[in-house]
Amino acid sequence: MKTNHLLFTVALFFSIAFMNAQDKYEFMIIEYSTIKFDLGISIDGKEYKKEKADFSSQEKTGYNANPLLIKVKEYQDKGWEVMSFNSAINGGTTAEVHFAHLRKKIK
Repeated sequence: MKTNHLLFTVALFFSIAFMNAQDKYEFMIIEYSTIKFDLGISIDGKEYKKEKADFSSQEKTGYNANPLLIKVKEYQDKGWEVMSFNSAINGGTTAEVHFAHLRKKIK
């Protein structure tokens, strides 16, 4: 009886450990520059692309961060999850750079 109990405990331990294995993710950073009005997209250390910001009919100013938000929404619709938003000010100019950090679970 004790042997069965021990085997059951060991099997339960390994099944819980297997089920709680750490998930794997792809990561992405979307960078938006308010002086160049472009988006830089880095995907999982493998791919980088640069795009001009699409303002559509909106005002093109350094305060309008809608192109970044539109691009983040586009990737959310593709299954990416936002982890954080950050901003930095370029010391030599009044330009701001905004960053969105995203992740997507690898299946």
